[in-house]
Formats: sequence, C-alpha cells, structure tokens
Amino acid sequence: MLLSTQWLKRELFEGLKLSSAPRFYVALSGGVDSVVLLHLLVKLQEEHTFDLTALHVNHNLFHESDRWESHCRSMCESLGVAYKSVSLTLDSSSELAARSARYDWFAQHVKLGDVLLTAHHKQDRAETFLFNLMRGAGSTGLSSLRPKRRFKSSWLARPFLQATKEDIEEYAKAHSLSWIDDPSNQDQSYSRNAIRHSIIPEIQKHRADAVHNIARAAANLEEENGLLREIAISDLVDIREQPIHPIDGSHALCTDDMSHLSRARKSNLIRFWLGVLQLHTPSRRLMAGLLNAAENPPNSTAVLQEGGMQFRFYRGFMYVMPAKMNAIQFSTIDWNNVTQPIDIFESRWRLDATEKLLDLVNKRRGAQIRLVERASLHNPKALHGHSLNMKKWMQEMAIPPWRRASLPLLTLNSKKDDILLGVVDQQYHNDWVSLEIAS
Repeated sequence: MLLSTQWLKRELFEGLKLSSAPRFYVALSGGVDSVVLLHLLVKLQEEHTFDLTALHVNHNLFHESDRWESHCRSMCESLGVAYKSVSLTLDSSSELAARSARYDWFAQHVKLGDVLLTAHHKQDRAETFLFNLMRGAGSTGLSSLRPKRRFKSSWLARPFLQATKEDIEEYAKAHSLSWIDDPSNQDQSYSRNAIRHSIIPEIQKHRADAVHNIARAAANLEEENGLLREIAISDLVDIREQPIHPIDGSHALCTDDMSHLSRARKSNLIRFWLGVLQLHTPSRRLMAGLLNAAENPPNSTAVLQEGGMQFRFYRGFMYVMPAKMNAIQFSTIDWNNVTQPIDIFESRWRLDATEKLLDLVNKRRGAQIRLVERASLHNPKALHGHSLNMKKWMQEMAIPPWRRASLPLLTLNSKKDDILLGVVDQQYHNDWVSLEIAS
C-alpha cells in the first residue's frame, strides 16, 4: 500500500467519518509511526482547514527522554504545528502505568468533538490480539484497537490500521523523515516486545500472511461486537436505571427487569452498561458472581468488589459505586422561604415546594420547614401525631441501608417537635417537593 495524503483523506473523512472534527490532536512519540502520521496530516492540512496539535509525553523512563522531547519539539516547529508536551513522574515503569498516565494527560487537552489520532498500524493490532489472547480475554479484548471509539467526550481514531509497518517505513524513507528509535522496543521482558520479535516471526515462518489474517480476525470480532452492542442497547431500553447518586456515587440497574433474558444476554447487558458509564470491566469471575447475585439476591450487607469498585444488591437493583465509599453527611438546612427553590448537595439537586407543602405552611403559620439529617431527629412524629419506626419506614420505601443515615428528611418543626413529612431522594416520589437533578 502506498501512503499518501489522498489515502489518509479517505481514511479520515470517508472511512472514519471525521470531516466535522474541529480539532485533531496527534499522539506524537517521535517514533516512525507517529512521525509519518503527523507529516501526512500537515500535508492534508494544506487542502483542508482544520486545527492540528501534536501532544508529546515524556515519561522520564530513559536517560534520553529529554532529547526525544526536544526532537519532537523541533520537528513541530519546522512543520509549523502547534505542540504541547508534559514531563511525568511515574510510580511504576510498567507499560500499563505509562499508558494510563499518558492517556490521562491526553484527556485534559482533547475536548468535546475533538479527535485524538494515534498511529497504531496493522501489526500493532495483531500484537494486541495475541497479547489479549494470552491473557484469556473475550471478544471485546480480542477486537481491541478499534478504528474509532469514544474518548471521554471526544473521539480516539486510528487511521493507520489498514497500513503495515513496511508501508510506514517506506513513506518515511521516501520523504527523508527523521525519527526516534526507542531502545525499550527491543526489550523482550515486555510482553508486547516478545510477541513482536519472537512470537510473530515464528508464526510467519508457517504462514507469511499471519499478521494480515490476525488483524482481520480482530476486525471481524469488532464487527461481531458491534452486533452485541446493538443487542445490549435493545435490551437496555426495557431495564430501569438510576442515575448517579450524590451521597454514595452509585449507579443502579434493575436486575429484576432482566429476569426474561438468558444468562449470556444478562452478561452482555451488564458489561455494556458498565462500559458506557466507564465504571469497570468485570473479570469472568466477578461477572459470574454478579449474575448469581442477580438471580439469587444476597443479604443487603453483601458486597462484591473488584478494581476499586463495589457491587451491592437491594430490592431488585444492582448498585455499583467506589469501593471506598465516603457517604456524604447532610447537615440541617432551614428552608425559610418555601416559595423559592433551594439547592442542596453542591447544587446537584434543586427542590421546589409543591402546592401541598405551600398550603401546609400557610395553615401552620410560624412553623419551620427544614431539611434534616436522620441523626438530628429524636422521636419524630408523623403528620397526624403518631410516632415513627424509622427503620421500618425506610425499609418499606426500599431505601438502601447504606444510604439511610445520609438522606435529607423534610420536616415541619413546630413547638420543638419534628413532624416528618417525607424523605428527599431522586429515586422516590415525594408529595411535598419536586426534585430537579442537575445535568
């Protein structure tokens, strides 16, 4: 394949449908792949108007890291390309730590609608397939390095996935480009390097087109995963969800609504839902536990935990939230003028009084409407003078146990008595207030 600006134009604007992108960012390592991508984009920019910025990450893992950063800066200056770089101090020299830090920094710059471009090519896709295969990954992992995927509120695209390493090197030599040869790419203590230098060459001895076929297998799996995503989207339409809760940071999915689905479709749906929310990719072991818990709900104190997230089950819902859950404690607020809305939980909830509450306040002049945390209530009364069993009352409302102490309670304070009107929560209807959740 002969790389050219017209070829890249077709890949970006027709294949990946990125013609409306306001800005392109290139992940520039200084290696031959990213250098060629940047050079092609600069030439394409002569025909099409778009903003272009190169992003370079200095991981400080090698003594030549600063020289590589200087090389990338000089190259961008000569090409007239906007350039941004960062120098990182990593807690670990592992591939995963470096990649995670790198993409975290990229995410700070790539905004809504922008596109981050990486120079992954056909061999990279084959290597990733084999790397994930040896880890026992499923179809999602095996089809990784997709041509285009969501990246926060923007896009991450890989226009070189149809190109080979040889195509890229041929272009670089033809245009007399200079690049960096990272010595770490020869270190076979890294799994990917061992695959590149030992495993793939051995496979190619038996089949010359192995790289092409492995990359094609990954593309086929991506197509099948697209179908699985469509099935999950279709199934999710009929499943109740609860948005993120400000008290415990939880999202919730109704497992009772999944009872008609096969176990495989439940698994597909849960994985898709967690992926869309960018919460966690469950291991096979955790997924088995989640499915078992969905079908045979455990005690409300039971917790499944993995990857910094915890999963709880209560009254037909699966809750997922950070493992280190620091429940927000609500402090008493006097609602002095109920004709005006009031914001709580850092303005994430806005409360408006209903006509019923306004009528009650008018009838009981001098009474104070308050939002109170449970710990501040002592022997609260019901509106008609009866005492309340708070635990039983919240159980009947299906309020999760871990959230009960922190939910605000709407009270009418008169003659030093707290008359409880209702609990305020985004999941439960309340006759006294309407609740608006900030987007």
